[in-house]
Amino acid sequence: MSEPDPEHDGQAAITDIRTPDGPADLKLPTVKFVHYPASQQLILWLPKPAHEGYADLSVTRDGQDIERGPVTSRVNGSVQILFATLSWPPGEYVIIITHDEGWRHIVELKKYAPGEKLPPPPPRPPELYSGPPPATGPIVYRDGFGKEIPNLDLEMRAKAQEDIARKFIRHLEYEGNFRGGAIIYVDGKRRISFWHEMAGGEAKFYIDIPPPEHWEGRTGAPLSERDDIVGFIAMRVQQEKCSTWRYEITPTSITFY
Repeated sequence: MSEPDPEHDGQAAITDIRTPDGPADLKLPTVKFVHYPASQQLILWLPKPAHEGYADLSVTRDGQDIERGPVTSRVNGSVQILFATLSWPPGEYVIIITHDEGWRHIVELKKYAPGEKLPPPPPRPPELYSGPPPATGPIVYRDGFGKEIPNLDLEMRAKAQEDIARKFIRHLEYEGNFRGGAIIYVDGKRRISFWHEMAGGEAKFYIDIPPPEHWEGRTGAPLSERDDIVGFIAMRVQQEKCSTWRYEITPTSITFY
């Protein structure tokens, strides 16, 4: 496998999000930049599913193309698009997503050099509400004997936040070489190793994936997370090691061509 692109561990700031000539009731995309040491992502959520008319995606840096292709080849699920920005050098970036109806989403951002501070956020607008301050802290529910009842909403919210945070910091590690080795999925404290080796014919190489019936026993991860983990591995390997190759996912492998 080839070496990954150079790392540029600077912060990024979203400077503008707009949809020129878009439908009046269409929401703007939601965009978030997530930064950890030696790991960062730009996450974009489309306001509606990608298969509903979205056409092309392009990313330019200072006016030069760095990525261009169909939206459907980059979407994760139905509305999420991930950009691995650690390899993006400092500069002014523009992401444009076009639609068959003629309108487009435009996202502008600036990537800063490592150690360079972000500009201060704009001042908050004046508060218009003059009533009493809202209550703080969660509502505590108690039964007839005064015993506190567990707040399932808070527990579910905490679990969801934990899952989201874990997805933001997950990454891959590589052992061996192109002929054979291991691709290790790192997800917080969880590490799952997948064997890969060079293939023959039209295929370049493949990654061995446990079938659904053996997934939990071999990986220790819930079966409900299988599709997400496998999809992440395929997408990240393509981005980091073989951006010009395509991949196919079967019940037992990810094969690159």
